[in-house]
Amino acid sequence: MWLDQFEFAGFYVAVEKGFYKDVGLEVELKKYDPSMNILEEVLNKNADFGTSSSSLIVDKSNGKDIILLGSIFQSSPLILLALENSNINYIEDMKNKSLMITQEQQKFATFKSMINSKGVRIEDLKVLEHSFDVDDLINKKTDLMLAYSTNEPFLLKEKGFKSKIFDPKDYGFDFYEEIIFTSKEFALNNPKLVKDFYNATIRGWEYAFENIDEVAKLVYEKYNPQNKTLKSLIFEANEMKKLVYDKHGKIGTITPERINLIINTYRVMGLIENDIDIDDLIYTEHLDNTIYLSNEEKKYLKEKKKISVCVDPNWMPLEKIENGKHIGISADYLKVVENIIETPIVLVPTKTWTESIQKGKNKECDIFSLVMSTPQRETYLNFTKSYLEIPLVLASKVDAPFINDLSHIKNKKLAIVKDYAYAELLKIKFPDINFIDVLNVQEGLTLVEKEKVYGFIGSLLTVGYQIQNNYIGQLKISAKFDETFNLAIGVRNDDLTLLTILNKAILNISEQQKQEIINKWVLINVQKEINYTFLNKVLVTLLIFIVIFVLIYREYLLKKLNKELLEKVAVEIHKNEEKNRILIQQSRMASMGEMLENIAHQWRQPLSTISVCASGMEIKKELEQLSDEEFFQSIKHIKQSTTYLSNTIDDFRNFFNEEKTINKINLKELINRTLDLVSPSFNTHNIKVIKEIEDIHFLSLENELVQVLMNILVNSKDALKLSKKIDEDRIIFINAQKRENKIVIEVKDNANGIDEKIIDKIFEPYFTTKHQFNGTGIGLYMSKLLVEKHLKGSLKASNTSFKLNKNSYKGAIFTIDIPFEDEVV
Repeated sequence: MWLDQFEFAGFYVAVEKGFYKDVGLEVELKKYDPSMNILEEVLNKNADFGTSSSSLIVDKSNGKDIILLGSIFQSSPLILLALENSNINYIEDMKNKSLMITQEQQKFATFKSMINSKGVRIEDLKVLEHSFDVDDLINKKTDLMLAYSTNEPFLLKEKGFKSKIFDPKDYGFDFYEEIIFTSKEFALNNPKLVKDFYNATIRGWEYAFENIDEVAKLVYEKYNPQNKTLKSLIFEANEMKKLVYDKHGKIGTITPERINLIINTYRVMGLIENDIDIDDLIYTEHLDNTIYLSNEEKKYLKEKKKISVCVDPNWMPLEKIENGKHIGISADYLKVVENIIETPIVLVPTKTWTESIQKGKNKECDIFSLVMSTPQRETYLNFTKSYLEIPLVLASKVDAPFINDLSHIKNKKLAIVKDYAYAELLKIKFPDINFIDVLNVQEGLTLVEKEKVYGFIGSLLTVGYQIQNNYIGQLKISAKFDETFNLAIGVRNDDLTLLTILNKAILNISEQQKQEIINKWVLINVQKEINYTFLNKVLVTLLIFIVIFVLIYREYLLKKLNKELLEKVAVEIHKNEEKNRILIQQSRMASMGEMLENIAHQWRQPLSTISVCASGMEIKKELEQLSDEEFFQSIKHIKQSTTYLSNTIDDFRNFFNEEKTINKINLKELINRTLDLVSPSFNTHNIKVIKEIEDIHFLSLENELVQVLMNILVNSKDALKLSKKIDEDRIIFINAQKRENKIVIEVKDNANGIDEKIIDKIFEPYFTTKHQFNGTGIGLYMSKLLVEKHLKGSLKASNTSFKLNKNSYKGAIFTIDIPFEDEVV
């Protein structure tokens, strides 16, 4: 660490390729030596920027005036390394062993958290000055050394020795590493310089990983005091590549959620005592849609003047040609790209996707707006990074069973759009299935409706859009497959410059912009469905009045008309119930992946807390320093963590449990239990809850009520995070009592209220205002459905103003009314 190698390739590239000079900067890379304290070098103005570990968070808590710009490693490569034959099998075996580590590294919280979680302290080890030479492991000069998974294990392998790795990630400590930082004072005084330096640096890293062989050779020839082999540098680069990209394919990401997890871990470890303002720690002024183009790329766009695009003319909501214009999700993405590169993107009109494909093969268009890579397409196209990932689904009649594998329907006919990428891939994967080519999605779904084919295979967005607009009560989504539609921009394979430019543009589209695009087209879908539903209700009401009128004048038709009316009503009721059942099931299925991911994400920290508390008690007990207060405090942490783990399982199980059991409920206990589930998140975001709850018992569906309350509380939390800074008052009020024959629960916050333009839409399915794909738009819709259909009550939302401690506030108020019953009828 800190010695020249591929670990710093992005900085070398930014210097050597002139990326810093392109933005008017001269950058000197200062070499590290063991006597140097990197943090103090920056704070004492001997350097303007530095890179270090997640321990910078501890430094911030101790009052150091620093801010974080970005992290090169999303997961730390930092490991403890021993030889395989060292007889060190567990961290506990490290006591009294020798360890090579620098003074700077001894402060690294990633390393300390891992060994402390197993009851080992730095004082239990024989600390040696780090030589950064794996020969010292081989020659038994040391038993262990702090190393990088991207580096030393390969060096040992080159010398014929196998290694044993102790990775903090395996113990629940997955932190950032190689964080670029500066002083807050420097950033505030030089915002343009900070932005230019950071973006040129990230540009260097992007180039380094796109040209590994070239850059590895540069490091080998010019930045190689360790005399590493070219092979080892290439290995290091490829191992680093696994650790540097975030889930959106970007380098440098730091998120408040991840930083909060690290802070909580450090706090449990006793490394942090003071509060940290996340907004004061993570610097964001340098992040926007600006991309840095080389002189060659700028010249290319200037001479190109415009970019021609081929699209699918009938693929809503993804895209469509309507009245000669390109509309849909991909069209909105291209508008953002167009603004970023400041070059117009012009539509090439076509009538079918097959025609578009042919024009692409003939080089009549520079790009395809939204395509998936296939072996056949790779003969004439290159592909940017994916910007939409959509699950593949099967649509069938509403009475068809759900399936999870296409091989289960070998003998059925399945429609699929001709020349779509997944059509080519599925035909290879499932040669026994009878695939029927169709021109577009509507033709395929119509064949399913007429029972000429068993099902239609398409993307979740397009199939869902068509079913909700044209096939409600007739078709349903009966399968979701492992295959996903990874969609990107396709670029002529003879134009590598344009490919590079578009990749840069896609990587700089913000998550907020992405979510706004998705929301725009999903909202249109929902609105149309609601209009049709309203029309159906009007028609049914009109029919009933006509029947009554006929009955008055044609009494002799009474029996016959009654029979027909009852049959029609029964069919309509059945259709509506089936439609609701399908929508709820699809909503739950859509939430399943998100819930599983959240549970896995939430479990890691409590498990680490349990481990840390247990090992801490063990050490203090051995040293006879364990006080009763510390013992009971640790036991409290462990019990809270295990309860939290158990509750996440129960919540998940209850969410999919269709059995409805009426229980005797204590109102106060139920609300307190619900608050316990969300309290860790509330505490992290400095949210205060004020309660006025009547202590009464009543009969109701407990799980449903808990689920509704959690949805409302989480929405309030998200609203407070967006509208209030961490040091401002963030308040949620809960008032629950019996009024006449009702239980009335009011939840209000001081998050400035709901925009009046959307307040009437918040209970609509799929409507969401949350960014970064965090919102499904299902929570409030399902809450209203549960309250009205299952709890036989009502759920309403409005804006309100109120005072507290002489301060005036404005916020939203959600009111739940459910019948009060205390005896089984």
